[in-house]
Amino acid sequence: MPDPRHLVERADGLPARSAAAAGTRDLHADYLKAAAIVGVVCIHAGLPFEDVYRFGVPVFIGLWAYYLEKALARRRPDTHLAYLGRRLVELGVAYIAWTLLYIQKFYDGRWDTTPLHTIVGGWFGGYGWSGQYYFVILFQLTLLFPLLRRWVAEAPTLPVIAAGVALNVAAGYWLFENRWISAVGDRFFVYWIPYVAMGIALARGEFGRKPGLGIVAVLLLLAAPLESQLFAEHSAYLVLTVTLASLLLMMSAVAADRAPARQPSMLGRAIAFVGRNTFAIYVANVAMLEVCKSVGFTAFAVSHAGPWGLLVVVAATLAGGLGIGWLLQALGLGVLVGKR
Repeated sequence: MPDPRHLVERADGLPARSAAAAGTRDLHADYLKAAAIVGVVCIHAGLPFEDVYRFGVPVFIGLWAYYLEKALARRRPDTHLAYLGRRLVELGVAYIAWTLLYIQKFYDGRWDTTPLHTIVGGWFGGYGWSGQYYFVILFQLTLLFPLLRRWVAEAPTLPVIAAGVALNVAAGYWLFENRWISAVGDRFFVYWIPYVAMGIALARGEFGRKPGLGIVAVLLLLAAPLESQLFAEHSAYLVLTVTLASLLLMMSAVAADRAPARQPSMLGRAIAFVGRNTFAIYVANVAMLEVCKSVGFTAFAVSHAGPWGLLVVVAATLAGGLGIGWLLQALGLGVLVGKR
């Protein structure tokens, strides 16, 4: 007979045992997030074979949906809209703060000579700084999340994901030839639905963790540069290799049951720590790369090791992003790096 203490309901409606499990860190997901942020920084740093690292943002979108679905499942339905509203405000605060910082850096003195549509659609619309489009996508997906999670619940998940993959490939190779579709680019939420659907399905336990799929994902990513050379796609994130690899990486690392894992090694703890602080690195990596360039560190690394010397720059950028995150939290500005 179960211990009655384990059946005590919390205020959010979860049994105490379930709540404890829900709060357990999923180390596999943290490892995947760490790999994703390293990939993002590698792209921004200019490492060779950048198509191999394109899984970063798709994985972040999928894991965002995974954790958001988990958060909503722990709360009463009548509180969902209020919770999503708070998340939207927090996202907006971080977006405005970092966008203003980077606009001041990259576009200072150009306000009077830049058309309004470029300022609105470019500087503030996803092209103002490397990675800004991620915020634009999340704004859309947060607003639509109640509909998306209901849609995933009512429709078979795999056909929804397959249809999304087909749309991405069609857009990347053909639809973007239309100038209006191309002008919006991959900032439109519809291209990211496959990852949202996968994240929600994983959170609900529709798929179990399948580590073997990670090998297939890596092989697909290694083929991504070849696909990029053979076909003239319009968005590196919508090609078939990157899309499938990102979905398979999620299935290989994420599971609904976040049972306590074995105590990780020191290296494992370090990687997981990076995975828990990816937002800080994401928003700060552009600034850190500029610092490395301005003080001559990037030139020094490249002169001694060629393009692969940029790996040292990537490591310095990761460390700097973590340091900025720690400092902002210490100053009570954790909202700027995704910390409440």
